[in-house]
Amino acid sequence: MDRTRHPHMTATPLGAALSGVVTAVRTTVEGVFAGVAALRRDAEAVFGRAREIGTPVERDDLAELYPALTAPLRTPGGLAKGAGFVAAPRTLADAPWWLEWWIREPAGEPSRLIVDVDPDGEHFYDYTTLPWYRDPQRTGLRNVAGPYVDYLCTDEYTLTFTESVRDGAAFVGVVGSDVDVGRFEAIVLPSLRAVPCVATLINAHGRVIASNSPRRSGGSLVRDVDVAALWAAGGPSDGTRLVRCGDFPIGILLEP
Repeated sequence: MDRTRHPHMTATPLGAALSGVVTAVRTTVEGVFAGVAALRRDAEAVFGRAREIGTPVERDDLAELYPALTAPLRTPGGLAKGAGFVAAPRTLADAPWWLEWWIREPAGEPSRLIVDVDPDGEHFYDYTTLPWYRDPQRTGLRNVAGPYVDYLCTDEYTLTFTESVRDGAAFVGVVGSDVDVGRFEAIVLPSLRAVPCVATLINAHGRVIASNSPRRSGGSLVRDVDVAALWAAGGPSDGTRLVRCGDFPIGILLEP
């Protein structure tokens, strides 16, 4: 069942407006995840080949990911501003911790992000504690983290789209793509503004992505609504206040 097509969604002005929001969000998000999925397939192929011949995966093997990894970063006007593979600890034979993450440059080739992955280092970056890594590891589902200020890469509000990478049943890391929130908002705000009530895009944790009202500012948490209860209620019907946009963790919170 397609849970983004709800009974009577287009039978009223509100329903028609919500359908427009769902379409805009779903089209944009699925476009980002298409690139993430291509990167996941390539990463799983690297680990699968290594397993078949009985050799461990090392950092140099990740060079095979470069075409799929950098393709969205080279696309003129593309949404992705960063993309890569992040290894689970002790997965790579020659690097207990590793980020193979590349960022879009204003001109020229994408460049690799350099971070401190030494657990004894002064500025050690423990990515295993972050939602974009932790949530897909735990659930096995596609994840959207943020908005958050990406101090590591651009100092801009960012959404990070990730999927888990597995070698058979073993979790070996995540792949993902960073998207600038401002560009994402520019795509979805016209349809949000057509909704005749307060309509706010949120993630599963209640973090605001975009809204048609100044009551809900981007990046803030919705604290005065039980978002967890709404999210757990399943597919929305008439009278509910959360409309899912797809099988990814973004929904439309509706308020008077």
